[in-house]
Amino acid sequence: MSQPIGVILAAGLATRMGQPKQVLPYGDSTVLGSVIAAATDSRLERVVVVLGAYGDAIAAAFDGESVEVVHNPEPERGNLSSLLVAVAETADAPILLLMGDMPGLQSRTIDSHLDAWEHSPTRLRITEYVDGWGHPMLLSPEVVVELPNLEEPKALWRLVESQGAESLAVPTPMPIDIDTPADYNDAMDRAQHRYL
Repeated sequence: MSQPIGVILAAGLATRMGQPKQVLPYGDSTVLGSVIAAATDSRLERVVVVLGAYGDAIAAAFDGESVEVVHNPEPERGNLSSLLVAVAETADAPILLLMGDMPGLQSRTIDSHLDAWEHSPTRLRITEYVDGWGHPMLLSPEVVVELPNLEEPKALWRLVESQGAESLAVPTPMPIDIDTPADYNDAMDRAQHRYL
C-alpha cells in the first residue's frame, strides 16, 4: 500500500489579497513556508508544491530542495487544475491535499492522517477541527482517478457532499484560510498568541 504524497496548492491569483499571499511573513517564515515546514516536519516522504501565478517570486522565497515544485500554466482555472497538475506527477498514489494559504497547519495533524491511512485506508477523509471541517483532505487512488471528471468550483467539497467522507477528529481550531488582508491579520494575531 502506497503512502500518501503531500500536495500543497499554492498557485492562486490572490485577487482578493492584491498581492502574492504565499510570501507574506508568518512566524519565522512565510505563509507558504509555514505549510511547507509542517509537511516536511511530518512523516510525509514526498511533498509536491504546485505554483502558478507569481511562481518565480514564490519559489525564490522558500528552500525548494526539500520539496518538488511543479507549475500550473493556467492557475486562473482554479484549485482543481492545480491538483491535476500534481496528479500528473504522482501517478495513482493517494494524496494528502494541503492548502498553501493555511499556515496554522501542524505536522501532527498530517501525521494523524498518515496513521489513519495506514490503519484504515478509506476512499476520502477530511479533517474535523473543533470548529468545522477543513483541510488536509486525504484522497485515495480511487478518488484521484475521478478528479478529471470533476468541475470547479469547490469540486472536492461537492464530492464530499454528494458521496460522503470519513472524518479525522483534530482537537484544535481550524487553521485560518488566508484570502483577504483581514484573514491575514487574524492569522497573524493567532500565531502571535500561539508563540507567546
